Amino acid sequence: MKRCTVCVLPETFPKITFDEKGVCSYCNSFKEKNKFIPSLEKLKARLSEIIDESKSKNLKYDVVVAYSGGKDSTFLIYTLKEKFKLNILAFTFDNGFMSTYSFKNMNNVLKNLDVDHVIVKPKQQLMKKIFIESSTPGIYPQHLINSGSGICISCIRMVANMCLRIAIEKEIPMVMLGNSPGQLLQSESEIIYKDNKIPYELRKNLFKPLAERVGEEVYYYLMLSKEEYKKNPFPYTINAFPLIGYNEEKIYSTIKTIGWKRPDDVDPNSTNCKLNSLGIVKHKELYNFHPYDYEMSMLVRLGIISREAALRRVEDPEERALKFAREIEKNLMY
Repeated sequence: MKRCTVCVLPETFPKITFDEKGVCSYCNSFKEKNKFIPSLEKLKARLSEIIDESKSKNLKYDVVVAYSGGKDSTFLIYTLKEKFKLNILAFTFDNGFMSTYSFKNMNNVLKNLDVDHVIVKPKQQLMKKIFIESSTPGIYPQHLINSGSGICISCIRMVANMCLRIAIEKEIPMVMLGNSPGQLLQSESEIIYKDNKIPYELRKNLFKPLAERVGEEVYYYLMLSKEEYKKNPFPYTINAFPLIGYNEEKIYSTIKTIGWKRPDDVDPNSTNCKLNSLGIVKHKELYNFHPYDYEMSMLVRLGIISREAALRRVEDPEERALKFAREIEKNLMY
């Protein structure tokens, strides 16, 4: 398969073209946009203001952190605790398919950092229905599918939404997510924002295809109620990594010192979730490109990982991914 000579986007990626040097249109467009957000320094200053404001309120918790037990969210909690001295409530959404060792990692890390922890485990039959339908065509628009599998889109949205619900209930001013810089489109509104700015009906319409197949109950997990969106002040949602820095080598070396070990029962693109393999296989079957092609390519452009490292992530041996995926798929059917 032909791939961009700079990043790793393949010729099957939607609307891609290549110039005479084999460089893709996404890379050339990225150069034209000045490589990154021009207002990055302004956003860092804004983050400092929000953190100072949160600390000044003398609340039990300054921030809810979505904690999956994976490398990124582990490093985020470590940084917020050790560098920013925040009072943290770690929140875990147990989707039923997390690596057994991810819970060992969570226990080790949070014990060493002395951080409170809440775990929510939703009804498993409903989760299975959501993930089965999320892996089929027509659930999410193409611009979302370009940057991730339908399964992961649903799961990440549920995580973010449940974090917000806890923040509202406990009057916590911030929610922080451990998305890598490559998972973002690099717009200012994706780094620091308030989730209630999107019109309620527009948001509901996004999840309507899934609700039609699974049932109205999915709205509770995917979005807040009208009353919850009216909460004032409404919590900030912050994707912190573009602002605090993202270096995979540093992340791995740091979290090792606080009791984290890499699970061996997940694919190379995950450090916590078995379901990820099924998302990869289903996405490739439906769209003929890897759901991590976009994220890995963005990390290459940002200089965070090498092109060779990105290729290893999106060209994982097929038999290994299929093995994990078929085990999970069988589980979903029962």
